[in-house]
Amino acid sequence: MEKQSLFERLTELMKYTEAYLEKAPWGNTEFYADWLAQTNYYTNHTTRLLALCGALSPLSQQPLHNRFLKHAAEEKGHENLSLLDLKNLEKPLDAYSESAATQAFYQVQYYWIEHHDPRAFFGFILFLEQLAAQFGVRLAQRVTRAHGEKCSHFLSVHGEEDVDHVAEAVKNVEMMPESVQTLILKNMEQCSELYYCIVQNCIEHSISKKSAA
Repeated sequence: MEKQSLFERLTELMKYTEAYLEKAPWGNTEFYADWLAQTNYYTNHTTRLLALCGALSPLSQQPLHNRFLKHAAEEKGHENLSLLDLKNLEKPLDAYSESAATQAFYQVQYYWIEHHDPRAFFGFILFLEQLAAQFGVRLAQRVTRAHGEKCSHFLSVHGEEDVDHVAEAVKNVEMMPESVQTLILKNMEQCSELYYCIVQNCIEHSISKKSAA
């Protein structure tokens, strides 16, 4: 696999993701609240996953070990942004159960890290951070128009910060061997499919809530 093929595939996945994110009802309070809740459920694991990557990085990969620990420190507390947005929407987290797709989204990362290679976690990193970099600000603007500026902290912060994070992740991945890039690619594609399921579940939940009302 040529190095660029991984990033070309990431571009394709972003086009696929953009298509359904643009159609999602961000102005619908139930959809957005559920999306924030699912986001909180998986972001609670982000620092733990990064710390695990750092712990399992071999001594021969000290720069990578340091990179994971630095990233974990940068992500510390970010799960609270979605809770803040929920609070300002006046929606409690426990009103939205954690979906099976959300559970699979982060649970499979422990498998990739512990049973394959900690570097495979870059598939998760690249997918989510590229998503935030490309669409975060745009979606934050839609949310702000519908629900107010106090309800778009998570999207706004990640839309601004993850541009630099993506560039750093790309530099790391470009230096990795082809076999590792293959793992990253597979994980990235898996993340794409599971994230689609998360969003679709939120849409279906908002429709069922409306029907019940």
